[in-house]
Amino acid sequence: MLFLLESFKHLRTRTDLPAANRLHRPLGVLLSMTVASGIALADLPEGPGKAATVRVCGKCHSPERAASLHQSHSNWEETIFKMVKLGAQGSDEEFEAVLSYLSKNFGLETPGPINLNTANEVDLQTSLLLLRSQAKAIIAYRTRNGGLRSMADLQNIPGLDMQKIEAKKARIVF
Repeated sequence: MLFLLESFKHLRTRTDLPAANRLHRPLGVLLSMTVASGIALADLPEGPGKAATVRVCGKCHSPERAASLHQSHSNWEETIFKMVKLGAQGSDEEFEAVLSYLSKNFGLETPGPINLNTANEVDLQTSLLLLRSQAKAIIAYRTRNGGLRSMADLQNIPGLDMQKIEAKKARIVF
């Protein structure tokens, strides 16, 4: 773990990273202002590390999006390492708090059913491994047509990856 934290420190101080990795920082400030408004705090469980998770992860994306993954401790460690490489910023203590918080609250679990008529975009993406455009297409279809009733309805949605849907059909409810 100490090696990983040292790697975080090293990556944060590198000046040879591509400009694209440095350009997202102003956007991160804007997103963190949105997170600071309290929007992202509603769905995360209370506990040590929550504030650090919102602060560090919320600079680039919704913390709920990351938390919806449910991974092992080592996978969370890899995810954090990847985010640091992409420009995530925080102190060693913050990264350690984020890792502990995510591992404790969003560790591996047996996934439950996903209701395609009530699931939000992030849940559709992470539970069914869909692209954002595909999740939006499902939501648009169910809004337009008064909901989904069967797997056959999904075949009427243009651009939907039916192989991914079929692979997860045991978890799908309507």
